[in-house]
Parts: sequence; C-alpha cells; structure tokens
Amino acid sequence: MYVENQQENKNKIKLPPLAFLVCLLLSAIAWFFMNFSRDQEHTLEYKVVCSSLPEGKKTCTLSDTTFLLTFTTRGLNYLTPRFAEENRIVDINVNELIKNKSKRSAYSFSGKEMCDFLREQGYPELKSVDKPEVVTLYIR
Repeated sequence: MYVENQQENKNKIKLPPLAFLVCLLLSAIAWFFMNFSRDQEHTLEYKVVCSSLPEGKKTCTLSDTTFLLTFTTRGLNYLTPRFAEENRIVDINVNELIKNKSKRSAYSFSGKEMCDFLREQGYPELKSVDKPEVVTLYIR
C-alpha cells in the first residue's frame, strides 16, 4: 500500500500554487497596459489619392504616390483600425490644399506644409511627413 502511494506520487506532475499563477497573470496584464499606455512614435507608409479637383480640371498627379508619415500616439490607440495596413490611404482635398495659392498647373509643398495641412484634415496625431521632402502636385 505504501509502495502504491509512492508510485502514484511519482506519476503526478506538481503544479505551481494557484496564487503564483494568478500573480503571474496579473503582472503580465499590468506590463501590457504599462507598455501600451506610453506615447510611442510609429512611421508608416500611406498611399495618397487626390479628390475634389478645381472646376474645369480633370486629373491630378502627385510627384510621389506614397508618403512616410510619423505619428505620435499612445500604444493602445495604435491598435485601432485607422493604422491597419488596408486603411493606410490619405485622401487629399486639392481645393483645400491650393486654396491660398495662385492659379497654376503645378504646385509644390514642403513636408512641413503637408504635415500642417494633414493635421487640419483629420490627422491630429501626425508628427511629420518624412518622405518626400517636397511634394509636387500637377493639375490638368
């Protein structure tokens, strides 16, 4: 009988106490929220499309069709669908962009000008437009 109990004890796997597992789970959850609650910078590639062309114009062409945009946001906000790869499209309202410019067929904008414009258009967490440094817009 004593030998049987020893064999049964050898076959059983000792599990850590339940309190240890609960503490481990709580620390993992705390680490996750602490890590993702800090401000973080992310640089992402966005496709650019033009909309709302001036009257009488048919096409709009950009010198670069992709922008590298740097965002400063909290880590948990970065997990929203807005930053998902399939949603990385910037729609530029051409009428708003060229509103204070003289009438021409080509317009150039610095990265800072584009950054300021995109912040006004709904990207408040945008920090900078990394590439291209200068964007040229051709309207025909």
